[in-house]
Amino acid sequence: MLFLGAFTPIHCRCTVAFGAILSVVMSFFAGFGLLFYCGFSYSNFHSWIPYLMMVIGVEHFFVICNAVDQTQLVHSSYQRIHEALSHAGPAITITSLTTALAFGSGMLSSLQALRSFCLFASVCIVMLWLASMTLFLAFVVWDTQRVEDKKKECFGACFCQENSFWCCFGRLASKKQRKFSGIEEIQVEDITSARSNNL
Repeated sequence: MLFLGAFTPIHCRCTVAFGAILSVVMSFFAGFGLLFYCGFSYSNFHSWIPYLMMVIGVEHFFVICNAVDQTQLVHSSYQRIHEALSHAGPAITITSLTTALAFGSGMLSSLQALRSFCLFASVCIVMLWLASMTLFLAFVVWDTQRVEDKKKECFGACFCQENSFWCCFGRLASKKQRKFSGIEEIQVEDITSARSNNL
């Protein structure tokens, strides 16, 4: 929640961070549920898979959000998502594919516990890729549309101002985010009004 977006009411990504965690949890249940349905068993060795999925998932989520942040804020949300996915999509797909194949090769081991672990990990990574490109991406698209409309986080219910004390007066936002949000204009107006009051 702190690092996925910027520390301003418009560019904060609290809902997207919730979608990221939901994507990892849903892909975990989808992978394990599919393999349980196919008759595979679970062991204590598999308890490491959620941590593995969180690490890989966080990497996916940061790549997607960073690609969106690299686009121009003045463009439409459709243009921004299209441009971002043209860079982030292949990177995430290749990473997921190679990781799933690496765990898939572990299924050739003679150790049954290792074979089972690699099978579960490989299937869960594929499910995580599907969740990242569908469920999480839906949260990112919604958030990008919200930013385009200059609505604040929490479905527009956030009462914080862009240049408030709670948002560090907008100093933690990038230059283009401050310009898009109008923080620089607000600060200039505050300085002007302060000088007029002193006169």
